[in-house]
Amino acid sequence: MGRRIERTKEQFRQDFENLKTLRGKKRVQFIWDYYKIPLLAAAFVLVFLILALVIRAPKKDTAVYVVWLNGIAQQESSYFDDLLQKAGFDTEKQHVDVNTTLSMGVEGNEAADAQTLQVLSALFGIGDLDLFLSDPEYFDRYAARDAFQDLSELLRPEVLDALREHAAEQLYYVTNGDGQEIIAGYRITKDSGAAKAGYLAEGAEAVAGILENALNQENAVRLLEEMILEDLGER
Repeated sequence: MGRRIERTKEQFRQDFENLKTLRGKKRVQFIWDYYKIPLLAAAFVLVFLILALVIRAPKKDTAVYVVWLNGIAQQESSYFDDLLQKAGFDTEKQHVDVNTTLSMGVEGNEAADAQTLQVLSALFGIGDLDLFLSDPEYFDRYAARDAFQDLSELLRPEVLDALREHAAEQLYYVTNGDGQEIIAGYRITKDSGAAKAGYLAEGAEAVAGILENALNQENAVRLLEEMILEDLGER
């Protein structure tokens, strides 16, 4: 074993001396010819370690699941997570899962409409959705089925009072199944923070509502309150 080690050391020494005499491409070729196997092995180990670290990295829990129908994807935006942080959440451990992949009403794309309806029916049915945003036409379809909670019963009084005083037009009223008028949603306009973050299509309007059977209702309320307060300039 000792002799083998000595021979290996001597081989490395000779290779190093030879390497010093080479320049440019010849040096690279020499390294590749003599050491490609250990280099490839080292690269494989490095990739394996990186993948292992990625797989084992702690994943953030979803504090609020948001679906924005006909919204514009913003992969790099931290808008919702910033609001979550302002609401007092630890965004190192929790985040807002925003789904903008669903669309309806696109001319010539009726097949997509049918698929979207199936997905939304499942999400609304099992409550695997907390905050829903869409243009008023589609929001009204689900509001007519009593899919949303009355925000006057969820929002803190000071937030609701501020809205009524400074932006009453952004309160979205509907008539529920009992014939009562409720505040089912909050209007997102071109001046809203969500629009400035790029989620709202140009010339469009959206309404945000909290599902009647939202799994993360309390979190969704706190997120929506932060949206409202930021739009009112109180954040």
